[in-house]
Parts: sequence; C-alpha cells; structure tokens
Amino acid sequence: MKIALLCSGLGNILRGHEIFARDLLTLMGDTVDITLFKGGGENLSKEWVIDNLLRNSACLDHIHVAVSPKWAAAVKEQERMRIEAETFAYAAIKPLLAGGFNVIHCLEQEVCNIIHDNRHLFQNTPKILFSNGGAIPARDLPRCDFVQEYTEHNLNYSARKKAFVIPHGVDLQRFNPKIESGFRTLHGIPQDALVVISVGTIGYWHKRMDYVIKEVAQLKDVYLLIVGQACGDTPEIKTLGQRLMGDRVIFTTLPHNDLPKAYAAADVFVLGSLFETFGIVYIEAMAMGLPVICTNHPNQRSIVKEGIFIDMKKPGTLAEALRKTDRATLAAIGERGRQIAIERYDLSVLKKQYLERYQLIASTESTLQKYTLKRKLVANTQNLFRKMARLIHGQAE
Repeated sequence: MKIALLCSGLGNILRGHEIFARDLLTLMGDTVDITLFKGGGENLSKEWVIDNLLRNSACLDHIHVAVSPKWAAAVKEQERMRIEAETFAYAAIKPLLAGGFNVIHCLEQEVCNIIHDNRHLFQNTPKILFSNGGAIPARDLPRCDFVQEYTEHNLNYSARKKAFVIPHGVDLQRFNPKIESGFRTLHGIPQDALVVISVGTIGYWHKRMDYVIKEVAQLKDVYLLIVGQACGDTPEIKTLGQRLMGDRVIFTTLPHNDLPKAYAAADVFVLGSLFETFGIVYIEAMAMGLPVICTNHPNQRSIVKEGIFIDMKKPGTLAEALRKTDRATLAAIGERGRQIAIERYDLSVLKKQYLERYQLIASTESTLQKYTLKRKLVANTQNLFRKMARLIHGQAE
C-alpha cells in the first residue's frame, strides 16, 4: 500500500490544512509507505516539493475581481489559493504517475478535482481521498472516491455513502500544560495579569481579530496575545490594536513547534471566527489546559464539548464572558478540556483509525467510466447537433 498525501500550501503558508498534513506524515510515516507532496520547502526522503505558482507570488499582485470593494480582498485571496492549488495539481501528475500510489489523499478541492479527472492516465487506477477541511456540503464536494470529515456534525451534510469521520489530533507531549515558558518575561507581561490568546491569520475575514481586540480592550489590565500569519488586513489590525490597547496587545508569528510556549503564557484561549470546520487551535489550547471561548455553533460544541460558547456576532458578549468568569472557573474548564483532548484527540489513538481506513480504501476496487450504449447514444446525438450547426452556419475552410 502506497499513499500520496498532497498539500499545495505546505511550505508556503501555515494554517490548519498544512499542520494536518505535516502531523499526518509524522504520525503514519513509520507504519505505511506515505509520501508528502508539498508546495514549498526542501525535498526530503519522503517529502517532494512540487513546482507551482505560489499564492504570495508578486505576479499575482494585480488580480482583477469584479466584486464589491467590501469583498475584494477576500476574493483576491481565494483566487491566489485557487491558482496555487491548480498549478500544483497539474505539476504533481507526472510524479504521481511514476509513483504507483494506491491512494491519493488530497487536502484542496481544486487539487482533488484535477487529479480525479486524470485518473484514466494511471496504469493502476488510484483511489482519491479528499479531506473536507472547508465543511463543503455533499452537493459541492470535489470529485473523489472517499471523503474524510472531521466531525459528526459535518458528516450529516456530506456524501454519506463515501464519507467517514476521523478528527484532527494533537501531540500531547508537545502541547502540555507543564511546558515552561519565558514568553511573559520576554514581552513584558506581568506575571499576575490575565492573558487572552488568539491564534490564526491576523485579519478581518474569518478569524475576525478586530472583534477580539475590541472586546478584550474593554477589560482593564487584561493582555491580549495574537499569534498568526500576516495578510493584507494585518497592518490595519495592528494599528487598531495599538490604538485601543497600547502595549497590552502583542502580535507575533511563530513556527508551529514554538507555539506551545505562547499558549503556556496565556490563561484563556479565544477564537473570533463564526464557524470552523474543525479548528486545530481549539484542541491545541485544550491540550495545553486552557479554557476555550468560541462561537456557539453545533460544530464547535461537538469539538470543544466543555468550553464557553457565546454569540460571536454580538458586540460585548466576549467582554462579558471574560468579565463574569472567575479564574478558578476558567482553570476548571481548562482541566476538563485537557482530559477531553487526551480521550478523543490523542494522535496515538487516531493512528489506528487512519491505518484501518487507508487499508480499506486501498483494497476497494477502482472503477473508471466504460463505453456503454447510453454513452454511445449521447455521443452520437452531440455529433449530430454539431453537423447540423455546421450545415446551418458554415465553417472556415
């Protein structure tokens, strides 16, 4: 059994998708023959860099989109991601053809569609597995053979005949409440101050860091730590934070391996997004023993289970939750969250689930379209219409 894991963003950007790809390779690399195809970084023994047009390439700086100015930045970002994924997918076809893989595991829907549409090129038809990191409903799923959902809630909206659930996992040794951190001292945060941490892209869209800043700013002597990658909104977000909070807000970007030190400096984890397909940062925070405050959505309730769930759309709700919840209660919620992470999201538990699922997918018979009477009739009808059009309109000679 040979597995190809495709993640166009890995090496170029760091989000939940990329963290998942890296952790899955580490988790399964000593058990199955798995190769990671990534969009950047260095070629390693089981990691191949696929040349592609990176989303942050300067040649994409002049994208034109015919949308409202309100949504222009978000649509341009989506276009960058699409171009990166599609150029990656076409460039990956050659090494995939040579690799003899049984299962091709795709993390981006554009990549999944392109690889699936070219399955007829392979000597032995591979099975295409899509990890649904965007909570895409059944009607909009990319073309694939199997779908991995991350929660039971999302499974309800998926293609049930080919979908299954395996959640994200967390390394409980790396994300551990006992980790020592000098983060507060490094950034001049008083040791007795209440520190709120939010992890994600520093922007308005989706992660809504502006909302988090405005809410925490209402609380005297509370510090806010925002850890994440920059985007087009980041300069404005930082200006807002400095205007409302001064030196009580710290912005930083960290390698994923250093992230536990930032969590260890905090007392509460907050994510301002209104929805997350899963949200690896939730379970990272829970593994660190931090209480989680997040949107009151069925999916988030099914993931976090024991946290503080609020209406993130409504101004003042986050500030009120922080103001009314004492530290002892926060600590108790954090302790229960750590236990939930141990019981449900431990990578060692998920490893067995992945192995069983990969074996099942690899053993499934592959099917390609066949030439049938129906296809013959459709093709003949289409050809007839083309001939009629040429007779009516003529053609270039």
